[in-house]
Amino acid sequence: MVHEKDLVMKAHQLGQPKDYFHGLDWGSEILPREIVAFCRVAQDHRTSGWDGISAKAGRYDQHARYVLLIALEGSGRMGVETEVREVREGETLLLFPHQIHYYVELPGKFSWLYITFELEGEPRQALECWREGGRIMGSRAEGLLNDFLEIFNDGDGLGASIKLGNALSELGQGAAAGGQVTSDGDLVAKIKKHVVGNLDGDLAMPALSKAMGVSESYLRAVFREEAGVSLGNFVRSVRLVQSTYLLEQGQDDLGVIAEKTGFGSLTSFTRAFRRMYEMTPSSYRKRKRAEAEIKTY
Repeated sequence: MVHEKDLVMKAHQLGQPKDYFHGLDWGSEILPREIVAFCRVAQDHRTSGWDGISAKAGRYDQHARYVLLIALEGSGRMGVETEVREVREGETLLLFPHQIHYYVELPGKFSWLYITFELEGEPRQALECWREGGRIMGSRAEGLLNDFLEIFNDGDGLGASIKLGNALSELGQGAAAGGQVTSDGDLVAKIKKHVVGNLDGDLAMPALSKAMGVSESYLRAVFREEAGVSLGNFVRSVRLVQSTYLLEQGQDDLGVIAEKTGFGSLTSFTRAFRRMYEMTPSSYRKRKRAEAEIKTY
């Protein structure tokens, strides 16, 4: 029990603050919220849940949460925006909010741990290193994740948040996973380069097949086989990803951004953006500017 005199003495030792409005805070500590953890062991294209998300089923996922994927057993391939990434056993991958992702190839037997969560403010910047690629799960990170699962299963929300934050920090400082991006064939690489360089032009199938000098059917088949996603979805994804960059970095009006990214009108741009990101382009811009202000504060 604390005696009153001890409390008085400690209070007198405090001194006067340099700033009466800003002091100790957890600041940049990674403390995820609304944590959900589950294990995926099968892929079933017939289901409407996560097990059914794949390029083969024509289903792609995108949401406002972070997703930490840990390949405990088995290796596979998954698409992340415009790339197809190798995910090997013992590696981890962090998917960012609003990133388009889908599964290209998964083994017959596998165990992939998923931890989804929300994170706001300054701590988000500590996760930016993951944009460069995945991380290898070292023994210390494995121990932290094991501790996290025990605490998570006990229902201790704060303890799970702290332990997951420690695991994310440890993984972020660890070795990068090698060779994650699958190399494209000559035709697919040529298509991607053409699409990225002509977002404001005609990228419909007839125009693309003419530009590549091959038939439409051949173009569709080769692209889906090598890229793991339909060409139409790829074009739409690139346009939307580029629009997010323009919304974050520039001052262009929404109509100008719609034109630069190849949408026929502001209405069609807003509709496509809302369908993918579950918010309007103007709301997205406001959110990113607010996050930038937090970072520079």
